[in-house]
Amino acid sequence: MTCITIAECVDEHASHQPDHVALVAPDGRTRSYADLSQTVRALARSLSRLGATHGDRIAAIVDDGIEYVELYLAAARLGAIMVPINTRLTVAEASVLVDDCTPRIVVWSADHAHIAGSLSVQNAASVAIGPIPDDAPTGTVAFDSLVRDGSALPEVTTPVDGDDPFIIGYTSGTTGRPKGAVMTHRSVAAIAESNNRAYRLPERSVCALTGSMSFVATVPAHVLTHLRFGGTVVILGKWSVAQLIDTIERHGVTFTYIPSPLIEEFARAAGASRPRIAGLRCVLHSASKAGPDKLRLLYDVLGDTLIEGLGMTENSGGLITATRPGDFEPVGPAADPFASVGRAVEGTDVKVVDKAGSELPRDGSSVGEIVVRSPSLMRGYWNMPDASAAALVDGWYHTGDLGSMDAAGFVYVSDRRTDLIVSGGMNVYPSEVETAISGHPAVAECAVVGAPHPRWGQSVVAVVALREGAALTLEELQDYSRRTLASYKKPTRLVIVDALPRTTSLKIRRNVVRDLVLSA
Repeated sequence: MTCITIAECVDEHASHQPDHVALVAPDGRTRSYADLSQTVRALARSLSRLGATHGDRIAAIVDDGIEYVELYLAAARLGAIMVPINTRLTVAEASVLVDDCTPRIVVWSADHAHIAGSLSVQNAASVAIGPIPDDAPTGTVAFDSLVRDGSALPEVTTPVDGDDPFIIGYTSGTTGRPKGAVMTHRSVAAIAESNNRAYRLPERSVCALTGSMSFVATVPAHVLTHLRFGGTVVILGKWSVAQLIDTIERHGVTFTYIPSPLIEEFARAAGASRPRIAGLRCVLHSASKAGPDKLRLLYDVLGDTLIEGLGMTENSGGLITATRPGDFEPVGPAADPFASVGRAVEGTDVKVVDKAGSELPRDGSSVGEIVVRSPSLMRGYWNMPDASAAALVDGWYHTGDLGSMDAAGFVYVSDRRTDLIVSGGMNVYPSEVETAISGHPAVAECAVVGAPHPRWGQSVVAVVALREGAALTLEELQDYSRRTLASYKKPTRLVIVDALPRTTSLKIRRNVVRDLVLSA
């Protein structure tokens, strides 16, 4: 499509397929493309009257729903910049992001009034989705009234360029202060184009949206991709696997995403409900890592419908690698398909480099930093020129992920560079140890970190959550580890926890795990 912004794409679909359903809310409400286009125009007018202009930031602490999508589209029409703030953040965490981006408008759902009211935002308008509670910031206006009143206001005619910022997506901050990755209208369009091909979406694809819309990648990667190509997005909100199966059957869903913690449950349910999920064309797994055994469970049920891929905040969920049909076959091209995140998607270049920046051999064993060149990448970090220059070198984004590539181009992610354990001069990759010990029948989930050691520099520590009713000793875990790991890689300590600490996007908070190990 030739449209510059996603709002323009929605307008085009409204003229060609006005009655086609664009959005389905968790409560069953729908928006046709014609209704969506009209609502977004009205909302943009009202936001403009509140003071939002080209380049202003609109921070959103918003629950999943149609209104969230309308807000993104209205921002695109204004040339304003959307800043999604995860609804699970504390007031202190949200304040860091708000202080950094200095929004002109803060939009929030009624359930998050306590956060909105605690944020110190000078000269920012406050907009509530739903009833306005008593503790709302002074002067708060209702989202519905903006839509209603905007119908009578003059049309907004702000010119928007493809290189203008559209989204600031903050990193999870697992290794330091969150950084705001700036996505332009052009890069978001590139995400949609690339994901459409990588997901192998059919015409008018129907998405069962399982990811929280306040996660940085969810809206650009899944919602906007479908809207750009005239599809339908069914917003689940809070959901269970049983509800997802029902939604897939009822709405003729062709695409959905499965997070790592629910792989086993979904695989069991899908295996018992094959006729009900027959319309699926793509089930994506990415983001947080899953062990090869779990991916095999999904593949046994889904076959080539399963797509494993790699994306990151710095390209807002646009896949840089993905598996293709036949990749998981026993005689497929990959050396180890269930350990891989696939090959570079069309239009994207991926390589593995050493510390000097030289490309390493594609032998599946030479480990270096994964670097990426893609039109879907961020423009840089918000107000962080030094960090931007360090991350983007000659057009290549340095991911900070360690990995390797085999002769067929399959990428294998080892760990974050900062997570590498060096014990007695030997490199130990936590993910390798985690994969080995996660097969133990007593282990529900695990994380491996390095701890200071007087002789070896660092030693390997396993932090484990046990399955219900199970018990485990260090000696038992070491005996199990020796089956597949060299001696220097085996855990020298075992810390048992009820559950692993995770970020709001379900990634393991290794900094918290390290603190736990050091204090244990």
